[in-house]
Amino acid sequence: MSNNLDQQAESHQSRIEDNTPPKTGGLLSNYRQQQLSASQSGLVSESSLPSTTGQLDHPALPISLVQGAASPPVAAPLYSRGQLRLPVSSVGEAAGMRGRGQLLRPPGLLTHTMNMVRHWSGKVAAVAGHKILPPAPYMERYHGAAPASGGTILQTPLPQRKTPWRRSRTLRIAMQMKQRRERWQRAPRRLWAAIFMALMSVIGLIFVAGSAYSYGYYEQQLPRVDELANAHIAQSTRIYDRNNVLLFEAYDQNSRQGGRRIAIKYEDIPRVMQDALVAIEDKTFWTNAGIEPSAIIRAAARQYGGASTLTQQVIKNLSNQREYALERKITEAAMAIGLTQQYSKSKILEMYFNIAPFGGQTYGVEVAAEDYFGLQPTCRTNRKCIPAIAKLNYNQVTRKNDPLLGLARASLLAGMPNQPAYNDPTSGPEAKQRAIARQGLVLRQMMEQHTLVDGLGPITPAIARKAQWLMERVNFRSYTRVKHAPHFVDWVINQVSTALGNGDAAEGYEVFQKAGLNIRTTIDVNLQEYVERAVDRHINQPDYQKLRGYYATLSSYNNIHSAAVVVMDAKNGEILAMNGSADYNSVDPRVGGQFNAAINTRPPGSTFKPFEYATAFQMGWNPGIVLLDNRTYFPNGAAPGAPMPRTDKEALSKDSTIYAPYDYGHTYTDQTVTLRIGTANSYNIPAIKAMQFAGANQVLATTRRLGITTQANTGLAWALGSKDVSPLQMVDAYQAFANQGMRIPPQSVLDIWDNTGHNLYHYDEARPAAGRVFSPQIAYMMTSVLADEPSRAYEFGSDHDLSFADMDANCAYSRFICSRQVAAKTGTTDDFRDNWTIGYTPDVVVGVWVGNANNEQMNDVIGISGAGPIWHSVMERVLGRCNEYPLYTNAFARADQIACGPDYHFRFSTHPQWTFPVPAGLELVNQSAFTGGQGTGMPDWALSLQNPW
Repeated sequence: MSNNLDQQAESHQSRIEDNTPPKTGGLLSNYRQQQLSASQSGLVSESSLPSTTGQLDHPALPISLVQGAASPPVAAPLYSRGQLRLPVSSVGEAAGMRGRGQLLRPPGLLTHTMNMVRHWSGKVAAVAGHKILPPAPYMERYHGAAPASGGTILQTPLPQRKTPWRRSRTLRIAMQMKQRRERWQRAPRRLWAAIFMALMSVIGLIFVAGSAYSYGYYEQQLPRVDELANAHIAQSTRIYDRNNVLLFEAYDQNSRQGGRRIAIKYEDIPRVMQDALVAIEDKTFWTNAGIEPSAIIRAAARQYGGASTLTQQVIKNLSNQREYALERKITEAAMAIGLTQQYSKSKILEMYFNIAPFGGQTYGVEVAAEDYFGLQPTCRTNRKCIPAIAKLNYNQVTRKNDPLLGLARASLLAGMPNQPAYNDPTSGPEAKQRAIARQGLVLRQMMEQHTLVDGLGPITPAIARKAQWLMERVNFRSYTRVKHAPHFVDWVINQVSTALGNGDAAEGYEVFQKAGLNIRTTIDVNLQEYVERAVDRHINQPDYQKLRGYYATLSSYNNIHSAAVVVMDAKNGEILAMNGSADYNSVDPRVGGQFNAAINTRPPGSTFKPFEYATAFQMGWNPGIVLLDNRTYFPNGAAPGAPMPRTDKEALSKDSTIYAPYDYGHTYTDQTVTLRIGTANSYNIPAIKAMQFAGANQVLATTRRLGITTQANTGLAWALGSKDVSPLQMVDAYQAFANQGMRIPPQSVLDIWDNTGHNLYHYDEARPAAGRVFSPQIAYMMTSVLADEPSRAYEFGSDHDLSFADMDANCAYSRFICSRQVAAKTGTTDDFRDNWTIGYTPDVVVGVWVGNANNEQMNDVIGISGAGPIWHSVMERVLGRCNEYPLYTNAFARADQIACGPDYHFRFSTHPQWTFPVPAGLELVNQSAFTGGQGTGMPDWALSLQNPW
């Protein structure tokens, strides 16, 4: 075979030291006679070569090599595929080409040329001194030559064969089948190898392309990472009373991210809470790069946790994309990596605790701790709030820290983000059992991860069982939204929203309910609740009518169904209580429910008259000036010669120009009265005459300086309080009298700060914004008139609800020796639609309005019978006196049967100021009861420079 022949040709190549000519590796067998003659003569003559016109069966390879020749051997060329013979060094290659049994092509056009070259080469070799050797003998099969003794290779002729050798048909078929089987065996391996290499190439390309795309995508998402990480998450805004009692919690209920949430800091989260959450949600959180492939496998196996890491969940909750999509998951993964690169793990964990849902409408762990366990944050002015989650170990019963209780609470909370609404323990017994079962899974994961708990050490099965048992005993209650002082809270919300919206309350409210503000207001919730009880007691329950001498229920007997109350600190303008209706939740149109009558306008009646008198005092009058109280027709701007009204109905008509009012009850005294008496008994004629003297525009200017913005100069009728003013503005105006002429705008908010302790607003109680309206002397002269209980006897008889005669009986008889002074004024409008009482001490101002929200007419109501009793109860209670079960120290003491509630803590709580100080520049002057000049009548206050003597 060809392979064997090649090996033999390689092994029997001539060496330099050999003296024998090299043998060829040809397989020609038809020229045995030529080989024999050539071996004898040592040369191959041209005549012995095959005919150039015939076809060769097998080509021969005659090679000549002269031992020791300096030049390379020259081989006699023969035809083989139309090429010259190769040198001996290429014998292996030549044998390889011959080994296929190929036939030579017949001699062509180059036959003579090749013979000539061969002839010349022989001659050249002879001239050069080379001995021409004959070619190797031709053989049918060459098996190599055996070396003879002396190192000479002997040519052993093979047995002659008459016909060329060829394989048998059977052998050829067998060889073909063997080769086919070998190809079949090699083919699958080559196929799989090719497939594997192609697959690896595709994977490599995908990896490279994916890496490039991923990096580009990652770079593209980085701005969104910053945007989400720094985005403001909606937080609940909380409103507190002055003592940090929660009044109301405002939060967004409409948007997809709506719900209650309070942001906390990482350092406020107990370690046991952190460990519990990491154990159940992402045990490699502290070491992974934001994504965790094993989490995907874990989720696929339907074990604990999901396919997303805590960081990916932060991205999902911040981006608020709830639907599942491959693109979203890829985005989350890229952004999670970016978030991990840019922020610390502690910051990411803080984000998670603030935005993850822990219940149906409970977002963030802080709100969950408050709802589920009743823990409350501690918020102080200008300080960072201590959140409820920081008190996770606190036992409210024992008032001690309990690490086992903290572990129980933490493990329950850690299980909530997985299906929070489904596992919310406040939604029923079944949901509670699911939450506790989830808690057990959290505890098992903490045990497997060898979590250590401060105060407990490693968690054991016994500790885990105790922790679950503690949660089984908890009576979980669903969140109930409370709203204390509802009318006041609504007023505060409107004020803050208007400020946040730059005048647009609707726009500002969108910010307000998501801003996460803590608003400390001015009211005391205990006083507020007392005010609400007082309104209900005096309107809806039988009450003794002192002036009438019998018991009556105002809501049924007098058709009074609503009331508004405002309590203000006289020194700094702080609103201490505000009630806008008899029942905030009522749907009765007469009650008004959520309609806040305290800040909406009503005709003030005779409570407006002190502003007219005070203006006249500024222009030279004093309380001792006398006026005639009789039937008077006021031109009221009518032209000279205008006809007089012929009847009382025409005189009282609003269409009439000439104005002729009556006193209460359509009567007149037809006597001269001092301004003191006229004010104390609400006489109308002296009040209109005082306005005529002072001038309507001057009175209007005074009311505007007092903060009343709803008045307008529409004639003399408004001197009797016919134009609308809100109870809040009336109380604010009276505050100037109580504060010696200095008016301070009403204040509802003391402090606003965020959850991190940044103070956004502070009201300085010691230095309120004040403006002078009256001199202290003018203010005191008006106060002395309004505090004169004996002078009211003409109108109110023995009803002393406008004084503190129940504490000091002298106050009912003398304005000079009363030790419990209080100034007050009543007012009743036409047709008995409004009834007012407003009064003050040096410390506090209280205003009360009663009536019906739908403006229905009341029945048989006078100035003292409707608003007066409510005013009296509230005024005494705000000064620290409880009149629920009084000791009957005198004939005027009577229990009002209103539960007092807790004590209050105002600046004047300990030592109220019971009397009004008399400023310098005033003198008591005896004036004539007829002329107001020098006389022997009752002394009254006048400016020292205006002494009529």
